[in-house]
Amino acid sequence: MEWPRHIPTLTDGVITLRALEPSDIDDVLETAADPASEAFTTVPSPYTRQDAVEFVETNAAKVWPGFEVAITDSDDRLVGTCGLRIRDEDSGVTEVGYMVAPRARGQGIATRATRLLVDYSWTIGAARVALDAFAGNAASRAVALRCGFVEEGTLRSAHLGNGDIRHDVVVHGILRTDTDPPTTAG
Repeated sequence: MEWPRHIPTLTDGVITLRALEPSDIDDVLETAADPASEAFTTVPSPYTRQDAVEFVETNAAKVWPGFEVAITDSDDRLVGTCGLRIRDEDSGVTEVGYMVAPRARGQGIATRATRLLVDYSWTIGAARVALDAFAGNAASRAVALRCGFVEEGTLRSAHLGNGDIRHDVVVHGILRTDTDPPTTAG
């Protein structure tokens, strides 16, 4: 794979994925401090403004072994974050993750962001993209299926989440050779 040296800017004409900026801190805080975000991600709980500052500062330019970016709307306001990481460089496997602000949920934001990251994965030479979701996170699992991922199995009690709650993790994958790969079109 040809991993980028700089964070890419990607758009489908509705959302844009771009590097995080200091102006995103308050929206990152709103997104990550939400109870659903804390329940279904690995963000600290409780999530503080200092956590948001550190997240933005740490990820504003970091590309290896993955990058986190802002998902922004047409007004360049952060409506979520997403990331692309190398899961297995030798095998050409990347992994997608995302978190959407409460005010932007149900609008297809995670689906659009995931499609952009999958398409980008193919351009850098990935053979497979993985997406893992907690079994109880029906919305995230639905995003995976809408984007053409195949549900490949469940890892029982595989993740210790916030509040010391154990979660089953549903593994999804999409291959470059799948017959109907996702596109960035809505």
